[in-house]
Amino acid sequence: MKSKRTKATELRLPVSEEKTESANAGGAPRPGGAKGGGNGSTPVAQPVTEVVARVDVGFGNTLFIRGQGNGLSWERGTRLACAGPSTWVWSTRQARERVVFKLLLNDEIWAKGEDVVVGAGQRVEIVPGF
Repeated sequence: MKSKRTKATELRLPVSEEKTESANAGGAPRPGGAKGGGNGSTPVAQPVTEVVARVDVGFGNTLFIRGQGNGLSWERGTRLACAGPSTWVWSTRQARERVVFKLLLNDEIWAKGEDVVVGAGQRVEIVPGF
């Protein structure tokens, strides 16, 4: 039985676009930035800002973060994700400036010590005491 082969078709761009494509074929950056061009069609991924807490808070307890920056509040905490028996993580790609924070046990008991600061796109690992 003979297999049917379809004829490959060639996509031809209008002359002005064809020149732009061939000029960028060698990996040169496109106008408007290295990623996604300047037209907003492809968002540029923001770096991750991450807080990692190494602490065993005991069964049934949870860590929360309060602070300023990236929508955090000093009045109400945001729950950290439990990534292991003694590892808690809060992360975001939305931070545009530094984040100042403190951790709380069950959003009630403040961690001892000073406020902690993490820069946008940075990672901080802490061992809080309560």
